[in-house]
Amino acid sequence: MGSGMLPVGAYVTLEHEHILILRKGSRRKFNDAADKSRRLKSAFFWEERNLWFSDIWADLKGTRQNNIDKGIRERSGAYPFELPYRLINMFSVKGDTVLDPFLGTGTTTMAAMAAGRNSIGIEVDSNFKERIFLRAKGLVDFANVLIENRLRRHVEFIKERVESKGALKYINKYYGFPVMTRQETEIIFDEPSKVRVIDYCLFEVEYEEKPSWFWKNSTIETKEHASLIEWT
Repeated sequence: MGSGMLPVGAYVTLEHEHILILRKGSRRKFNDAADKSRRLKSAFFWEERNLWFSDIWADLKGTRQNNIDKGIRERSGAYPFELPYRLINMFSVKGDTVLDPFLGTGTTTMAAMAAGRNSIGIEVDSNFKERIFLRAKGLVDFANVLIENRLRRHVEFIKERVESKGALKYINKYYGFPVMTRQETEIIFDEPSKVRVIDYCLFEVEYEEKPSWFWKNSTIETKEHASLIEWT
C-alpha cells in the first residue's frame, strides 16, 4: 500500500503471491473405467470452476505469519487452508498422492485428507509434530463443515441461477440437486468419519460410505423433475 500518505516518498508494496503450475510430460489420460469414474466423482461445480480457474483469487486472503508458538519458530511460511485444498481439487482426483516437501504445520496434508487424497509430507523440524497431530485430531469436524459449506454455496448459486435464468437440465445423482453441466452429475465429497494414528507420523482416514446430505426440492423446478432446500 505504500509507506505513507505523502507523494514522492510513498512506494507500492508487493500485495500478491504467484502460484506456478507445472506439468511433467504430456496431459494426463484417464483410459480405463475406474479412472474415468474417479475423475467424474472428483469434479467441481461449474461456479467453482469459474472462480478457481481465474488469474486472481480475490476471495482468498493470506494467513498471519506469527500464528505459531514462538518456541517452534519465530515466523512460519503459513498459507490459508483453502489454498492447497483448492489446488488439490483442481489438479488431482480422489486417491491421488499429494507431496509437500516442506510440511510445516501440515496444512497441505490436512487439505489432502479433506479432499479424499493420499499425501506425503516431509519436515526437518520435529517441533511441528505436536501441532500436526493436534490438527489431525480436529480434521473430521473441520472437513465436514467445509464440505457442507461447499454444498450450501452450490444450493444458493442454483437458487439464484434458476430464478434468473430458468430451469436446469442436469441433476447430481448423489445429492439430488440441479447442476449446470453433465460433468457435475457424479460429484461426491468424501466425508471423513475417523482419523487414526497408525504408526509414527502415519495417519489413516476413514470416510463415510455414502453422503449424509440429500437435497429434495419442492420449490425449484428442473427440466426433468422437481428437486429441496431441505437437508436430510
